[in-house]
Amino acid sequence: MLYRQRWIVFLLVFFGLAHPLISAPFKMIGVGDPIVEDYVFLVRTGEESVLSLTPPFSSEELLTTLRGLSITNRSPAWRAAYARVMQVLQSQPVLKDGALGLTVHPELAVEGRWRSNPNLDWVRDEKQNPAVFSLPLEFFFANSLYARGDLNLRNDPYFYNDSESVGTNLPLDVQKLDANIPLKAFMALGGPWWNFQIGRDRISFGTGHTGNLAISDTPDYYDFARLSLFSPNFKYSLLITQLPLETSSDFYADGFAPDLNTVLTNTTQRFLYLHRWDVRLWKRLSIGISEGVMVGNSPLELRFLNPLTVYHSFFSWNDYSKWNTSWYSDMNGSIAALDLEWALGGGISLYGQMVMNQYATPYEQEHWPEVGLPNGLGWLGGVEYNSDVAGWRSMFFLEAVYTDPYLYTLGSPFASFIWMRRLSALVVKPLRYMWIGYPEGRDVINITFGVQMQKDPVNLTFQLSYLNKGEHSIKWDWDLGPDAFNQRTPTGVAEQRWLLSSEITVQVIKPLSLSCHSALQWVQNFNHQLGVDDFGSELILSAKYTF
Repeated sequence: MLYRQRWIVFLLVFFGLAHPLISAPFKMIGVGDPIVEDYVFLVRTGEESVLSLTPPFSSEELLTTLRGLSITNRSPAWRAAYARVMQVLQSQPVLKDGALGLTVHPELAVEGRWRSNPNLDWVRDEKQNPAVFSLPLEFFFANSLYARGDLNLRNDPYFYNDSESVGTNLPLDVQKLDANIPLKAFMALGGPWWNFQIGRDRISFGTGHTGNLAISDTPDYYDFARLSLFSPNFKYSLLITQLPLETSSDFYADGFAPDLNTVLTNTTQRFLYLHRWDVRLWKRLSIGISEGVMVGNSPLELRFLNPLTVYHSFFSWNDYSKWNTSWYSDMNGSIAALDLEWALGGGISLYGQMVMNQYATPYEQEHWPEVGLPNGLGWLGGVEYNSDVAGWRSMFFLEAVYTDPYLYTLGSPFASFIWMRRLSALVVKPLRYMWIGYPEGRDVINITFGVQMQKDPVNLTFQLSYLNKGEHSIKWDWDLGPDAFNQRTPTGVAEQRWLLSSEITVQVIKPLSLSCHSALQWVQNFNHQLGVDDFGSELILSAKYTF
């Protein structure tokens, strides 16, 4: 009898692990969450491709995929990653009152950093600089509605790359406080095959480790609404994000500043509409197709909310007044992207992306050579290997990126794929501009080798990269003509950078973790000055305590 009871208990436990969905509260797993890395490791070491690597994910979406994975005959690293994911997805609210649940995990973080050469930017950018105090509030309603708002006390990113050799995340100057809080605040609703999220959060669409070409985690946040429908081998996403933009003379490259009294200089009615279809074939080949349109100055339009429309069919570029007197200064622009992932087996995956926002067809080249419409194409490709190395969850990748000089840039700033936010109003500061797509933007060649290894309580990362960057930057410099069409990456005097970085994080006790980041960089033709080289190193130490 006792023997039979033990078998019943074993079957119940096994069934609970294999189908951990019955009482799991609905929540969203965001960009940068370590659980996403565990999730990808579980799928790829399971000899499958990831259907759609487009966080934020709902807990139901992750569990839909994990249901189909066998948990037998797995390595220690796989079982440890699986346990971490299940612990997060099945964790219950700390406080409950009927259908309402609340979780609060305040965090304190202290960081000190040093660099040998203040002329060079920090390798670890300001978005990775922890807030000195964070108060993430999570609300759960009846296991189907989830809301989150993060209250942070942090320094303004404008002061991160100042002229100092040392720095800290401590708010030692009230003028350096970031008044744009919260940077994460949203509400989400969902079920076993769908979710809807509205608010402010980070977004990333694609498999790239150094960034993605269409929608990347480059901006500090996006203000958006997104609807996702998913099954084990299909996903559809509709994204609408509002992107206010203001330009000044500092925004334009030398010689390209228009008469700011005669053109639009700012608007809040600027929207990016994008939909994406993901399909997985034979559980080994994942294909993602994205199409979007940036409408530079128009209220929210119903026609772009149609999930079955093809944006190019609208010819909407002809529906709005031109930005200036140029015939090609459209106030909207299109973007299209193709993503591929192929699981070869043995933990090896090939992945790639292609993006396009402007393409000079052979017909245009033949009939309007004097116009010289430039190409705006980008390519990303890589190989990744996931494995258990002596019990460590290990991932190795080699990735290469090429972007055209006129990628993300179109006939007006408002049609170009640029994100902006205002910084603290305590003092006058420049506006903060970033690309929606690849972090380094256009006119770049980037090759990166990286390693990530994790085994409780240690997390290790290592990267070696080479960046070849032309003279085109985020400053707007749209220039029609044969020279624009013939330009190839990199343009002008290319700045070349070799970068070696590493980071180790150790969880000393459950609430306390310590990390050490170090980097070396060597830059040739610094600031595109021929023959000028520069060298720098940096060291960043931080401690984080989670209550």
